[in-house]
This record gives sequence, structure tokens and C-alpha cells, in this order.
Amino acid sequence: MGLHDSIERFAQEMGWVVKYADDGTPNFFYPIYKCKSSDLDASLPEHTHPAFIVNGQEIDRRLIAVFKGSSHNEACHSIPNMPPLVNTGADQLLAKIKACGTGFGPKTCADSGLILLLAKKNGWVPKGNNAYGVDYRDGTSFELNKSVAVGDKRVFRGWEYTALVAHTTSAEHLPSEDVGYWKKGKHVGGTPVASQYSADNSYRGYNTLTGSGPASWRLDGTISGIDDVNGNCFDQDYGYRIYDGELQVLENNNAADPSADLSASSAAWKAILPNSANNGHTLVAPGTSGTLHWTWANSKITLDTVAPTFDSEYRGTSFKDLAVNSANIPYVPALLYELGLFPTPGDTTQSYCYMQFAQGERFPRRGGNYSNTSNAGLGYVSSLSPRSYAGVALGVRGGFLET
Repeated sequence: MGLHDSIERFAQEMGWVVKYADDGTPNFFYPIYKCKSSDLDASLPEHTHPAFIVNGQEIDRRLIAVFKGSSHNEACHSIPNMPPLVNTGADQLLAKIKACGTGFGPKTCADSGLILLLAKKNGWVPKGNNAYGVDYRDGTSFELNKSVAVGDKRVFRGWEYTALVAHTTSAEHLPSEDVGYWKKGKHVGGTPVASQYSADNSYRGYNTLTGSGPASWRLDGTISGIDDVNGNCFDQDYGYRIYDGELQVLENNNAADPSADLSASSAAWKAILPNSANNGHTLVAPGTSGTLHWTWANSKITLDTVAPTFDSEYRGTSFKDLAVNSANIPYVPALLYELGLFPTPGDTTQSYCYMQFAQGERFPRRGGNYSNTSNAGLGYVSSLSPRSYAGVALGVRGGFLET
């Protein structure tokens, strides 16, 4: 059996779809098959979820990258055991994804909404790297120069270790090397990116290698699920932005088309005008009176139809506690639920939403990062930065549009 056949067989066994980049690199994708929004949540409309509508045409399935994007041959791929591509602005991340070849495009806001609703329906609560290499619920990461007592547990390079000797942690007695000081236990974390070890607490890195965590880090809790949807580095989503406080989107999942114009000046950006009599909406030109905006009211990020006060402050609210000014919006458009931008009634998805109330464009990121602990998760939306902002906490995930 040749390498190509082995890759295809592996993907088939995992339930994935493999697509080859122009350079021959196999990219792994998780297929989600067409469904109605009402199939995901009975309170939503009985129409095809917008993730499955691209340029007015319905698609049979949506392919979402199993792994966060990593750099290889000047492109951004979905492959395991690689450092996530970070420290790159949103436009450059998109260009690297599309550099893989025909069909390769980004994960979008509509995709994120689909994933959130799918997880909620199935009771999936994925964990991840949200506490420097481990999920905060599963352990405490190892740090240098910290006192530990006999029996204390620390996570080092993905594995749990139990202290056998009371001591102050040091490079001379690393858990993976000194069996007299530490006893190795179970696999609960991921393999850290060595180049990202911080100087003040060496060996406690930021991001982990793609696919290196346990099955609990996958969307559905199995090894075949989408990886790293909670924490590690943010997924840069496309097809949704905030401009002068106004929510702006591309229609349906048009952002999934690799040829879509996602630039700051694109005419494809539309504002959302809520219906006054039901939970529908109309997409209109940005700046139209009465469109959806994010404001700050009663100490919560609030959905409204007026612009916020632009004071450049950074503020946050738990995803489940996002509010709405019901006087101006008696019916929250179902689109907000479908895109995962507002919690459906009773949704308790653990996550946080952050925003800077500033003029201009803010380009949201999803999922959380390596330090967000309980704030990370499928509902996490960070709208703090412009599209050009780059950092070690900001990554991307690809998608593939079949024709």
C-alpha cells in the first residue's frame, strides 16, 4: 500500500475528508452534512442553516479543518503535530490558507455558529489548552521556582506528574527526567511549542502542537472530532466584523468562498436590520438606521439598534449573559443564534465575550486561547482588535468548499 493509499485509509477510518494542497500536503477536514437550523435547535427556523448556503446555492456538506492551521511550504495547512500559525494578521492568514490551492478557504462565522449549535444539541463540552498546556479543569501546569508538597500534581508536556518529594521546582528536577522526584501519570494535556516557552517560567509554554492533546480536546470527545475548539490560540473567523459598533456580515456562508471579497472596503459587508414583528431580518447597507449594534448597558454587552458610546474601553460579558434592549429589539433575529453570536434561550455554553468600544473595524476571533481558563469555549468571541493585529494567541482554522 502506497503513502497516498495509507493517508486515504486513515482519513476514512477517522471519518474525515482529505484534500491535497498544490504542494501535495494532505489536509484533513471534518465533514458536517447539510441540516436545517430547526434540526439543531427546535426554536430556530425550519430552513437550511446558513453555513450550507454559498452564493445562493445549497451545498451538501461543509468541510471544516480538523486542526488549527500550521505553516508549511508558505501555506497554511490542517495537519497534526505542528505549531499553530500565529503572529500573523487576518488578511495574511487568509492568504496563506488560500495558498494551498483551489477550494481552500477559511472557517467562517457561520461555521462557528453551526459547530456551537451542533455541540449544544449533542451535549458536547470540549476541553482544551486554556491553562498553559492543560485544561484548567484537569490540572495545573508545571512552573519553575514554585513550592510543591508530596502528592501535588503538575502537568508537564501533556502528562500529569505527582510529586514524590517536597521541593521548589527547578530545571534540575524536571518531571519528565527525575523519577526520584516525580511519578508519571495520565495524558491530560498537549505538547507545548518549545519556541514559545516563556522566560520567567521556562517549560510552561503557550500554544500546543496541533492534535497533541487528549480526546477530551476534540469537539465530540472522540479522537476523530475537530481539534482545539477550546483554547490554544484563537480561530480567526471570517464573514463577521464590527464597524463603529455595528454588526456586519456576509450573506449566509458566502465568506467560505475562497474568491469572496473580505477586505475592509468590500461591498459584500451588510448590516442586519431586525424585523419588528418576528425573529427575521433584512441585510441592508452598513449605516442604515435601526441596524443591530453592540452597546454597553447595565454592565453587560447589549444588543441594540443604536451606536454605543465610543470610549475605547475594553469590556466583557459571559456568552450566556449577553443582553438585548427589548424596547428596540422585541425579537432577536434568528440569524444571531445561527451564527453563534447570541445565546439561544437557556443556553449555558461556558465562554466569554470581549469587546473594545471604539470606532472603526474590529475583527472578531473565536474559541479562546491558552490562558483564558473558564472563559474559553465555543461561545468565546474576542472583538478587541483590528484585522491587522497579530500575536502568539491569534491563529486560524481553514475550510474547504467543494464544487
